Amino acid sequence: MFLRAALGAGAATAVGSVLGAPAAGDPVTSGSGGMPDWEGLRRGLRGRLLLPWEPDYFPAKLLHDTRFDAMLPAAVVRAADEDDVSAAVSFAAAHHLTVAPRGGGHSYVGASAADRTLVLDLRDLNAVRLDSGNAHLGGGALIAQAQDALGAHGRTIPLGTCPTVGVTGLALGGGIGVDSRARGLTCDRLLGARVVLPDGTKAEVSATDHPDLFWALRGGGRCAVVTELTVATHPAESKDLTRLSFPGEAAARTLLGWANWLATASRAQWANVEVRADGHGGVACVVLLVGPAGTGSGAAAGLARAIGAQPTTAETRTLEHAATALELAGGTRTPSRTSLAAGSDVLTDLTPDAADALVAAVTDRSRTGGSGGALVDPLDGAVRDIPANATAFPWRTHTALVQWIVYNPTDHAAATEWIARAHHRVGPHSAGGYLNYPEVSHPAHRYLAGNHARLRDIANTIDPDHRIGVHPAL
Repeated sequence: MFLRAALGAGAATAVGSVLGAPAAGDPVTSGSGGMPDWEGLRRGLRGRLLLPWEPDYFPAKLLHDTRFDAMLPAAVVRAADEDDVSAAVSFAAAHHLTVAPRGGGHSYVGASAADRTLVLDLRDLNAVRLDSGNAHLGGGALIAQAQDALGAHGRTIPLGTCPTVGVTGLALGGGIGVDSRARGLTCDRLLGARVVLPDGTKAEVSATDHPDLFWALRGGGRCAVVTELTVATHPAESKDLTRLSFPGEAAARTLLGWANWLATASRAQWANVEVRADGHGGVACVVLLVGPAGTGSGAAAGLARAIGAQPTTAETRTLEHAATALELAGGTRTPSRTSLAAGSDVLTDLTPDAADALVAAVTDRSRTGGSGGALVDPLDGAVRDIPANATAFPWRTHTALVQWIVYNPTDHAAATEWIARAHHRVGPHSAGGYLNYPEVSHPAHRYLAGNHARLRDIANTIDPDHRIGVHPAL
């Protein structure tokens, strides 16, 4: 299993769209009130335009999460280059259509295939090149593509672990991963970007060009369509991966010991804790340690001392960089489509009460016979080197990110209700949530904290008609 980066469905017109001409009220006629000149757009593209009555439309609009299969975008543009992006965005502006940029298609709320939107599929903009230690990544490059291309030169960037997540979406929401303590978030390494603005204009963005937009792109979501990122790299090195299992009854102690260990552990060491429902009223507790090759056993011993308990199982493997990425991805570069229920909480401090509340929340799920649990990632180290207002990512003085997740729930409503109860359990200890793990029922300020007002002003200035998706700040 990886360590993890909705708008309403309107399927009533699907049959008319699939069989031929658009039915009355079909999504393709929304926006300007009449049928857009789709053929005119098609003629201006190097890539492909796919409409609901065309056979390739349905596979093109599918996301990673099967829950969103019934969504009906007005059209899908499979952009071949930046000019296609500009043409599609200009067309959307002229016809009052909302653009839904799509990279990996892993949005937890189905944002990249929403009803009545013009989906802008960037996956063919996936070139990755290295220049003077900096990576230039196409706006549709996936994590696996970035790892492969940069790893061939002995370099990498801070990334997540799911291979088919888009690097752009990861970076725009922050970008938490196993290099966060040592190197910071993906967005912290961002040096610049090429974007297409909501009117179709192309622009270069950096600390000196469009600095407000550059600030917003680093952890605040999408105010423009990103066609290329420039990111500082670091050496790709072999790692020790150590998995430690602790008794379920020691889960709260494990969390507290982990937090205490982090306070003095080398930044080169990263670890998270998974507390998982066993479906029988109890929990399982697993710690994953990732550090430089040759350090795993020593780090594991130090962590066990901090916890005050010996692991029931312990396994360390030394892997070169590419093998490490594959292992963290669950052993596959092409994970199957799935369905999930998920949410998040950011813990200011991991106190005994917070640890007890987290374990109690997972135990609640287990007592119903359900699966799922909590992944608890650190927010210390290099993440804290940057002030909370220096980028749009607000969680710079906090201890841990909790991701509540249920894979392939048999009852999605029940899984979502459990996550709501989990939020309530840890509510007194939670400062908010992580933008890359959003929930439609939660307000924007929960993900953006003290940066919400500035981000809202920037989004309103750059995209006053709200054409680039539905920005979280709005």
